[in-house]
Amino acid sequence: MAKQISPQYRLTVYLQAGAGLRISETLAFTPNCVRSDFLRVRRQVSSKAHRDDCKTRFIPLKHRAEGEYRDVPLPTFLSEEIDMHLREWGTVMTAGMDVLFTPRDRGKGAMPTANTYAYHFRKALKAAGIVKPDGSPKYTPHGLRHFFASTALAHGIPIHEVSRWLGHKSIKTTVDVYGHLVPASWDRCRTVMQTALRPGSPTA
Repeated sequence: MAKQISPQYRLTVYLQAGAGLRISETLAFTPNCVRSDFLRVRRQVSSKAHRDDCKTRFIPLKHRAEGEYRDVPLPTFLSEEIDMHLREWGTVMTAGMDVLFTPRDRGKGAMPTANTYAYHFRKALKAAGIVKPDGSPKYTPHGLRHFFASTALAHGIPIHEVSRWLGHKSIKTTVDVYGHLVPASWDRCRTVMQTALRPGSPTA
């Protein structure tokens, strides 16, 4: 899938799938979001950012006030992808920000937005043959964010941590959407209680 995306936008796939960023947050990504072993997500792109007359291209995160941010773990592979992108493509100054993802060609708009990105994402899926029987794209960009959440939960990462990394307003949102993916803890609970209340006895 990432191979079918325009080379300049390949990193967007990994930021969404590997760090759970929303599309609008991914498109607003700047080098100063990178810390030693985590990403500091600071802003998102306005839905009108592609327009030349847009006065505010970058806006606060969803459910957050101006200046608020959230931190997300940075896996090594993603750090390497970011470094490779910066070496190859650099940044472009837009609205006072050194952004990674912005059209290099004239007439393509000032900034990509969630809507314009989704259009090209659908084209990439079709080019890769990732389609439904009727020929429509099988996934949406938001599916990459779902991949991040479901993979983390399936491997035992606490749901409250995943909720915070996703930037959900309430953990209830995370539980409602992903609660069924949390591994069952029946056997672990039995072992813990047996050990706590009958130490030294067989646990099975």
